[in-house]
Amino acid sequence: MLNITDAIQRHNEHKEDFRLVKQYERRQLKLGKRLAYLLRYGAEKEGCRVDEGWIFLRDLMKVSLLREYTENEVLGEIQTSYSYRKTQRYQWEKRPDGVYVRAAYGRRFERNPYHEQTQIRRLLDLTLEYICENVEQFDFENFPDEFLINEIIHRIKRNGKLTSKKLQNLLSETMEHLDLDGIYLTESGIRAVYTKCPNLKVLSLKSCGYVLNDHYMEQIIRKCPLIESLDLSYCRHLTDRTLNNLIKYYSKNLLQLILSGNHNYTGDAIVRLVSECEQLKQLDIWDNPNCTNDILNILITLAKSRGNDRTITIVHKNLQHPVVAPDNPWAVVNAKTR
Repeated sequence: MLNITDAIQRHNEHKEDFRLVKQYERRQLKLGKRLAYLLRYGAEKEGCRVDEGWIFLRDLMKVSLLREYTENEVLGEIQTSYSYRKTQRYQWEKRPDGVYVRAAYGRRFERNPYHEQTQIRRLLDLTLEYICENVEQFDFENFPDEFLINEIIHRIKRNGKLTSKKLQNLLSETMEHLDLDGIYLTESGIRAVYTKCPNLKVLSLKSCGYVLNDHYMEQIIRKCPLIESLDLSYCRHLTDRTLNNLIKYYSKNLLQLILSGNHNYTGDAIVRLVSECEQLKQLDIWDNPNCTNDILNILITLAKSRGNDRTITIVHKNLQHPVVAPDNPWAVVNAKTR
């Protein structure tokens, strides 16, 4: 029978074990976040050489963010990390000179602001910094480089200084690609999109906030009639009304549609969408609970009935079909329709 002293000692040992487990979990969580940043956005900015996303592991280990981790810990995290869609977050391969790693999806690297192996700022980076700080002094009408416009928008957003007025100043009717992922849109910001960018073909409104509702989405759909690729993921105030408008106005040109993160869409509306939008090639409804097995079976039937020139890929966590479902569910999310 344990005496009081032994019981207290065991209790303290248990608390210490629990503390160590929690400490390890926090450490691994921090490693996961740092790898996500480096392998998707920051490796080049931190001085690593990046080739089609691939980074030499030994170079990656020199980044200060990873100095408290061993190479085996980092590689272990890369090899065992899976997304909520049950796909591997990272890829790795052995080459004659060592191991190379990269993010499997979502790569959007920020440029290294310095010339290689120096502390001299690049002219482009200095120019972008100045433009971001004085954006209202410039006229971007007919500016030819959409990549730089989107880069400026997200730089200003990261600095917490993106206003509707600044956004409106950056947009122009020559733009065909606009990425507003994660940017909170006000009413005037939404109006700027559909009044200043009527020729958009690719538009991301992912996580753009609660102001974007069916009414404003209808204005975008009606006044931007050329859109082929549309990301509405996590726009949680949209309903079947938006899907009906997509059918009405985009049935001949919509190629890619991402609707994950919103449970408002009914199964019947999604079936109508697939049936009517005959050019639709990629549809992401990953976590929609209204897509029951019956609905998914109908979608499979519709997909199989299409000709070889109108095949469609549908992403849903409960959909597994060799013809319809992709091997990698992230393939649809990160595809760029051009």
